[in-house]
Amino acid sequence: MKYLKKFKDIISLLIFIIIFVSILSIFNLIIDISPQISKIICLLGISLYCFTIGFKKGNKAENKAYKIGLKTGLIIILTLYVLSILTGSFQLNLSKIIYYLILVIVTIFGSIIGINKKH
Repeated sequence: MKYLKKFKDIISLLIFIIIFVSILSIFNLIIDISPQISKIICLLGISLYCFTIGFKKGNKAENKAYKIGLKTGLIIILTLYVLSILTGSFQLNLSKIIYYLILVIVTIFGSIIGINKKH
């Protein structure tokens, strides 16, 4: 049952990515967006999702929210890593490492804020 919750998180991430990319693609068809702005919007969208998930997990936690945020962030990064390998767009460079690090920090931060709002 514990692993089923992890798969639920992964499936919700995949659904979010599909919906977010679809909306961004439709928006890009209507208004021509430069690739740099599109990358920034993707970073902000995924970061907002990670913060929200971290906040929800931290709100349910009893203590040590940073550990829960770290675990959740690592699951998200592992999912994105596997997706990038499966799509063939895998390149591990400094910008990708910084991108993953930002997502983990945002998830941990969301989890810490979530547990503080609870108490």
